Amino acid sequence: MRLSLLGEVLKNITRRASTIKYPVARELTVAPGSRGRHYADLTKCTGCSLCAIDCPANAIAMEKLPQPLKHNPRGVFPVVDYGKCVFCYQCVFVCPVKAYVTTEVFEMADYSTDVSRDSSLSTLQSGESP
Repeated sequence: MRLSLLGEVLKNITRRASTIKYPVARELTVAPGSRGRHYADLTKCTGCSLCAIDCPANAIAMEKLPQPLKHNPRGVFPVVDYGKCVFCYQCVFVCPVKAYVTTEVFEMADYSTDVSRDSSLSTLQSGESP
């Protein structure tokens, strides 16, 4: 028994690592169509709140827009909390105006609260007015 255990230890010491040194060596690739971060394109979003209502993880909160938009009479937009999100994309599928932008970005480990607010607000045109 001890001899077989010693042989197993020696075999594993000489074998190459089975893991990568992430995040030092970023050799990861994702399959096309993988579900990553998603956010609302505020030039399309009407503020209907269907995404927040249909979210199974309650990861979407509606916030006030910084400026009024003609196509968004309620003046609200969805903010996805990626810490709560299970990436089911139900919000993407239920959106009647197809306002969600989907990405394959999966690296989200961070100490800060990570939400889609900044990504969504970046879609606003500076010249847009009511």
